[in-house]
Amino acid sequence: MVNTLLENVIGLLVSLGGGGVIVLGLSNWLGRMWANLVAEQLKASNSQDLERIKADFVRELESYKIQLKKSEFIFQKQFEATSAIVALKRNILPSYSEPYMDYHVACEYIASSFEPIEKQLDGYLALHGAILPDEAKKILVSSLTDVGTFKFEVDREGASSNALDAADNLLKNLGMVEELMISLVHDQSKL
Repeated sequence: MVNTLLENVIGLLVSLGGGGVIVLGLSNWLGRMWANLVAEQLKASNSQDLERIKADFVRELESYKIQLKKSEFIFQKQFEATSAIVALKRNILPSYSEPYMDYHVACEYIASSFEPIEKQLDGYLALHGAILPDEAKKILVSSLTDVGTFKFEVDREGASSNALDAADNLLKNLGMVEELMISLVHDQSKL
């Protein structure tokens, strides 16, 4: 009887242990399947998020490249306009015609050249007006108006005081525009 009891107890333990092993194995298999399923879903979700982020990044990068090209183009045009105003100012300034040439003589020379200066200013505005800051444009248009108005007050005997004042203002205005444009180019190149 003890033997039968022992066999029954061992049989019961084996059957329960075998079932436990089966339950343990089944739960292990189900756990791996569930973990793999969750991992695949997470991987797919992360992959979609990564692709979306990558697409956003590429779009932002392309937008930045376009903005950079526009900025480079504008800088190039501003640099050209700055170089042209420096050259225009130097072209308008008279060369020394005598060792101690004074400012009044220089203004006389400039006033006597108002007609070609008017064409030069008009040509400069036509070529670079689109890129000029409003302040520079306003100064140059004012100078162009003065030059066009007072060119008629210059004759063989000399320039009127109004024409001399206009020549003086022209030099000062060209200096202001030159400084403004050089400052604009320098500020752009610091970025």
